Amino acid sequence: MTDEAGVRFGIGNGVLLLLTAVVVAARLTGAYGVGLLLLATAVLAAALDRRHALGLGLAGWAFATGFAIHTLGVLTFAPHDLLLLAAFMLTATATSGVRVPA
Repeated sequence: MTDEAGVRFGIGNGVLLLLTAVVVAARLTGAYGVGLLLLATAVLAAALDRRHALGLGLAGWAFATGFAIHTLGVLTFAPHDLLLLAAFMLTATATSGVRVPA
């Protein structure tokens, strides 16, 4: 079942959601929380194609902006937030398609 890119995409989003809950519960706000979510996005995107990796990058940015930087899921589009969006999208795309031998 995990041979399907859509399933891996859904699993990746679920992991990011759970990790976001950990970030909020541990009060890892700011750079630490964003860094952790960016790293997780990069690792999870490795199992995806570019199209799904872009979606995962967008989700990672939304979780980071909405919960690690701001509170209560508030998304903003200030210049800093747009740079962060670019970082998430580029990181996810750069690591997409990397296959680790089993």
